[in-house]
Amino acid sequence: MCEVLAPAGDEEAFFAAVNSGADAVYLGLSDFSARRGAKNFTAEQFSRCAAAAHTLGVRVYVALNTLVKDGELSAFSERAREAWNAGADALILQDIFLGKMLKTAYPEMVLHLSTQAGVCNAYGARLAKEHGFSRVILARETPLEGIENISRIIETEVFVQGALCTCFSGQCYLSSFIGGNSGNRGLCKQPCRKKYSVDRAGFEELSYRLSLSDLCVGERALRLAEAGVSSFKIEGRMRSAAYVGAAVKYYKDIFGRAGDREAELSDLKRAYNRGGYTAGYAFGQDKSLLSPLVQGHIGEAAGRIAHGKKYAGYTFVRSSFCPREGDGFKLLREGKEVCGSVYRACAPRAEGGFYLPSSPLFREGDEVRLTSDTALAERVAARRRTLPVLAECRIEAGQPPFVRLSSGEVCAELCGDFCVQTAKSSAFSAEDFIACFRKTDGLPFEVSFGNIEIRGECFVLKSALNGLRRAAFGKLYAALSSPDRGSLPLREVAVPVRDLPEKRGRVAVIDSDFSSPCYRGSKVDIAIFKPHDYRSRAEYDAFFKISEYYAWHKYLYLPAFCTDADIAGIDFSGFEGVYAEGTFAVSLCREKGLKLFAGTGFNLFCRAAALAAGEYAEEVAFSKELSLAEIRAAGVPSAFVLCGGGIKVMELGHCPFGRSCSSCDRRARYALTDESGRNFPLVRYTNGDCRFEVYNCAPLAGGEAENRLCDMSVLAEEEKAALLRGEKIGGATSGALRRGTA
Repeated sequence: MCEVLAPAGDEEAFFAAVNSGADAVYLGLSDFSARRGAKNFTAEQFSRCAAAAHTLGVRVYVALNTLVKDGELSAFSERAREAWNAGADALILQDIFLGKMLKTAYPEMVLHLSTQAGVCNAYGARLAKEHGFSRVILARETPLEGIENISRIIETEVFVQGALCTCFSGQCYLSSFIGGNSGNRGLCKQPCRKKYSVDRAGFEELSYRLSLSDLCVGERALRLAEAGVSSFKIEGRMRSAAYVGAAVKYYKDIFGRAGDREAELSDLKRAYNRGGYTAGYAFGQDKSLLSPLVQGHIGEAAGRIAHGKKYAGYTFVRSSFCPREGDGFKLLREGKEVCGSVYRACAPRAEGGFYLPSSPLFREGDEVRLTSDTALAERVAARRRTLPVLAECRIEAGQPPFVRLSSGEVCAELCGDFCVQTAKSSAFSAEDFIACFRKTDGLPFEVSFGNIEIRGECFVLKSALNGLRRAAFGKLYAALSSPDRGSLPLREVAVPVRDLPEKRGRVAVIDSDFSSPCYRGSKVDIAIFKPHDYRSRAEYDAFFKISEYYAWHKYLYLPAFCTDADIAGIDFSGFEGVYAEGTFAVSLCREKGLKLFAGTGFNLFCRAAALAAGEYAEEVAFSKELSLAEIRAAGVPSAFVLCGGGIKVMELGHCPFGRSCSSCDRRARYALTDESGRNFPLVRYTNGDCRFEVYNCAPLAGGEAENRLCDMSVLAEEEKAALLRGEKIGGATSGALRRGTA
């Protein structure tokens, strides 16, 4: 199966997707959607759209993919039930533990695990399957080999088009910590699209170091299909109907080996294009991954401003493109946006180009790019997808008329509520029946005709026949549009009843070097070793040598981004367990007989999720986006709280140096500076290949917690010592501990 899965942020985009040939559409409702900035769908809109899609054999998936706080669980489960009863074919969830609870209460539901769950290895895939998910939406960073492995375990969905999150699998905290808008709650403000500098020769100037080009896998989607991918996902719930329609047609034609690929890609660029595409991570990072200049939609090249050709407020554009009223354009100079303009039909005519309303910002040689194509929008809007329907009838005087409509295996049979009369003059004919039933009353049916049996000289009143047609088509539509399943009654989503063992007053520390004098005589219960190089035996030996002098429990730090190859190269010997930022570690620890510390990357947002994770983990930590008041209200006193040290806000899937090792001097730490002069530590480590983490510009020194987790890995020695003594750090922030996230 090669399912082309389209986004829909509103009804217009929804029907553009359906009519352009999408096999499935995903959308969000009014709440619990990770695209809260989209228009999204009311319950009434969703029910209507789902019915229309099902009539044409199109599946509809509902994204309930934000993290859920205490106090929201009841509303979340009710919204899931309502969406299912209204016709959702699957629900997309981010929290794997809440998914398990929902599946237990409603085993009838089909669940897909969101890309924000970060599945990029076989361990994560097995856990998803074990928890009742039928499909995983893979992290965009998953390499092709990993995609093949996971596709043997569970059905996979992979992004092929649209925006790429800078942070691994969209698990980003930067927007949350610098602006209070949580991407994990659907409110990302895209700070990754701003300019940053890196303290390295050739990188000191501000540029888009964190910004990625849009994804366009194109023909390589066929290679992903060979790897076992079932669903090919287009990102863009904030995009226009024209973009959705263009993207769907492009990929449908790729799989169907049809269409004009060059023309379709041109349509796609006109609908939305940030300035270049990348094939993404599956095929390895290439030079096109980073988006160095333009961040907004710049469309497709259309021409250039000509020298000296002006006419009464208009400027001449040398071009072969023939614009229409309302077409939108942007002007670029040296790759940067200058201004925009809209074509007017009243503009002067000219050979070899067209005139645009002038702006003082226009200069000779400026590149003119088409960003809004009215012809494309009209073509997409004009598309109609229909379903073949076979119409048959039996008409006999003195008897009710009988009509049979069928489409595939679905049929609707109906007898009229009136009797056919005997004709006194002109008799009812097959042509009369055909003329009436060719009208489909706006329904997406393409009618052909089978056996039309007319016995004797019959007369049928037109209004009666029209009523019969409407009733028959309505019956067929209802049969096609409604899933063959009953409505789910309200059931309780049970929270695990077993509380975690109560343990208080503990300190867990994440660090790369525990030889610091600050640890002598300090209380550290759990030492979480975070190597610079996961293949360096010398680093491990140094940690174990120091550990001989301390009674702390020894855990190995595992980042969220760990491929199967990464894990295979890690030596776990000598450690009691692992501190993991990804839920895949549940399966990993079970296989290797290790204890699990469910870290902040598990994004445990509520008591239910924390207790569910505690069924597998020796220790759990609440999400770093919760306030201390929210954590205490959850009532899990044994859980850890990140309340000191560095705040990791991004795990990068890419190298900000563009995999140009000559530009990187392999330091453990760089300075990433934004346009406001704020300095974000950029940490490099090696796990198979080089990886990078971004830490918040200010360290964390928050309130007291029952169990404190401190990340010392980016702190100076004196700051480490101060934290262990319970003192404040200069320039520190309380982070989310005071305010939480919306």
